[in-house]
Amino acid sequence: MRRLFPALVFSSIALLTACGGGSSGGVPASNTGGNNPGGNNTGNEPGSTQEFELLASRRGGHYWHDFCAGKPDSTVVPADPREMVVPGVNAGKAVLMNAWWQTCQQDNHPGTCGELRRRDAEGLALVAAEGRPGAASMFAGDYSTSMFSFAAADYAEMWDSIWNLDERPAQFDELVAQRWGMPLSAVKNPYPLPGEDPNTSNGGSGQLPMGVTQLREADGTWTGQLNVTCSICHGGGVGTAQDGEGLGPMYGTNSLSDITVMFTDLARLAPQQAALAIIAQNKVRGTGNITNFQLFGTLTLADFQTLPGYLSVQAEPSTGTEDPPVWWNVGSRTAKFYDGAQKVDAKRIELSFHFPDFFNDLEGAKAWVLANQQDGDAWISGLKSPEWPEGKLGEIDTQLAEAGAVLFHAKDLWAAGLNNPSPRPEGGNGSCASCHGAYSPKYANDSAYLDSPLLEGVASYITPIDIINTDRARLNGNSERVQEYSKENWFAYSDGPYNDDGVSLCGNWADPSLRQEVELGYLAPPLYGVWATAPYFHNGAVPNLEAVLDPSQRPEIWRRNSVAAPAGLEGQVVMGFDYSLDTGFDEQTIGWRYEELACEAGTSLPIPLIGVTIPLVDCNPVMDDGATLQDGLALLWGNGGLAWNLLNVPIMTDAQIEERKIYNTNYYSQGNSGHEFTAVLTAAERRAIIEYLKTL
Repeated sequence: MRRLFPALVFSSIALLTACGGGSSGGVPASNTGGNNPGGNNTGNEPGSTQEFELLASRRGGHYWHDFCAGKPDSTVVPADPREMVVPGVNAGKAVLMNAWWQTCQQDNHPGTCGELRRRDAEGLALVAAEGRPGAASMFAGDYSTSMFSFAAADYAEMWDSIWNLDERPAQFDELVAQRWGMPLSAVKNPYPLPGEDPNTSNGGSGQLPMGVTQLREADGTWTGQLNVTCSICHGGGVGTAQDGEGLGPMYGTNSLSDITVMFTDLARLAPQQAALAIIAQNKVRGTGNITNFQLFGTLTLADFQTLPGYLSVQAEPSTGTEDPPVWWNVGSRTAKFYDGAQKVDAKRIELSFHFPDFFNDLEGAKAWVLANQQDGDAWISGLKSPEWPEGKLGEIDTQLAEAGAVLFHAKDLWAAGLNNPSPRPEGGNGSCASCHGAYSPKYANDSAYLDSPLLEGVASYITPIDIINTDRARLNGNSERVQEYSKENWFAYSDGPYNDDGVSLCGNWADPSLRQEVELGYLAPPLYGVWATAPYFHNGAVPNLEAVLDPSQRPEIWRRNSVAAPAGLEGQVVMGFDYSLDTGFDEQTIGWRYEELACEAGTSLPIPLIGVTIPLVDCNPVMDDGATLQDGLALLWGNGGLAWNLLNVPIMTDAQIEERKIYNTNYYSQGNSGHEFTAVLTAAERRAIIEYLKTL
């Protein structure tokens, strides 16, 4: 890293000096670190001379994986540091915590580093799939057959059967990846071309996108049948492997895919896929509806006593548009989902997409999940975030980043004179770290910030909705009726253990019996690798970090840039979002390049046989009171989650696919409000904080 001292830093240093080191609200901020990084309640000891650096990052993952690095298999694995997050943790300290840990699995602890490594290896094959022996796929467990599978020969002919091209393009595999928005796998992920025997060609000479896998027998025999995997929602790409370590196609992040388009195509290859094709898995490319309670309940409909509860939630609000969170931060969380409504150790749900043959053998499906959940979670929670590629995007200005580290951890956004109009959280020091956690070793080893340095990077604060003020649709979707239904659901641990009210401790923590004084809101996420996770907010409504910190810069309607079609195929194929660091990434604002659209710039799409048009970006009022059709749809979707999924415009043309790239913040669940408390930052402070976030 280069060390520069531009005028911007002078301004930042002056501001920090005026803050007196950032102390506020009775919470001191010390300038020295602790002298026992491995213990509890260490922090800054009187007379300590040990200094900790401002800039360093463990890049997410899980403490266990870091602990076991380079150690023998027989090494005993210590306790999970997240188990410290219980009521009373960090009382009176700078970092707030209220999303408590709950142990949900008897075999949660791996015991030894060897067992952790075994779980990690099995989990890689299981969840990443990509043709590995032991790969899991949609509703098929890790079995070699599936009612949802489709023939590789049919997949290889999509250029004709779906795209209506005159001949198979040389870039066919890449064009499938572009159309569906999921990169080609970085490893060999083969399928046989027409006429090929997969067992004499090492699976075939074709290359699949990372969200599809070829099924295999237990002995490794290839079947020539394909199925989709978790990576349709949780696989993405940032740059190329040549840009830097960890870049290119990557697991556990996705702002690229259009899974509704994918299932629409697959329905034409395999009729059994049609059930998923008619459901709006997402309405905007790069997003999903990954915690849709109305659809999720179908997985346990074979448990017929839950049917009345399932039917009761169909009129509850849809959770709407969501941006799947990154997996490399799973090991730094104590709770799942954007509202923190399920504990991170409640692992059953992580394999729900692989729930095998649940209508014919529900108990067998449950047993499969229980037998594999630890392996899947061990791999997911051990993933690391990519480093900022200095050789590609420019060196980090170390001096500016250090100033940003202090601002991030110590600047009180509600300090006197700032006149911050947003409500202030109760407790903490009013800084970014107060909600998102402490990352800098200087502060992670400061007892004024954390009870233990082992809590470095752990984010476990559910910010009340009246403070964070981001779109409420996701929160509204986890309604009181949904909470009641959750008590019956196996994935929400209807089998206990229970509290005194009979509510499962690993169930839905939106239930007031579990959360008690904790207000409903959104869990502030860990920020490892945050530079690579645009767009931002739980619904992906904000295209870059600059606009997160400065609400005035957020576009109302925008469309991320796409890759140009190959020469000769212009207008004949659909291309995906540009995730190149050369042409797609904005290293100044930290996010993806986009174009802003005017409200009247969109088109209206007809619904066949009904004669109604759905304007994607038309904000013209249709009512005397100024209400638009979008407002009317929001009322419908806000009172009927099933309608969000089933009242979906059938995708029949490439023009419709292109329209799905538009992000309209006027649409239900897609608002870009919130996080307004950072508006009090100056331009100099924003630049310094962003420079610091690059280092995470």
